[in-house]
Amino acid sequence: MAISKEEIEQIARKTADEIIERVYGIPELGLHIAEHEVMGGARVIDKAKAENPSIPGKCFSYDGDEFCWKPGYLGLISSKKNPEQLATVKIKIPAGTGVVERFKAIKGAIGEAHQEWEKSGTGLRGWWQRVGEEMEKQGVAL
Repeated sequence: MAISKEEIEQIARKTADEIIERVYGIPELGLHIAEHEVMGGARVIDKAKAENPSIPGKCFSYDGDEFCWKPGYLGLISSKKNPEQLATVKIKIPAGTGVVERFKAIKGAIGEAHQEWEKSGTGLRGWWQRVGEEMEKQGVAL
């Protein structure tokens, strides 16, 4: 049975994504986690992409919750916090190995930094400073 050109392209795209993930990690994940931790979910930044059912999202499960990120959104979409947004992710691609560990590390560092920042009363610059310090302290690289 012959493989179609479309199937070959899908395999190549998936393989390339997996190689990039293994070599570089998932650089955009940190930004999506930061938005989720601070704002409690994802923000629509491109409505057409966010609502397009043919655009896939990368997803993973953690602590009984499903999380996805998808073009058109800034931040993680959560099945518990944002079920209406998760409903726009019709095509779910597994995020890959290591994403849960990365999520826990970044989430923990941002959570600690956010608590310290709230006590300090500084502005956005102070928040990012705290996030950077906490990530460095915990050995989390973006």
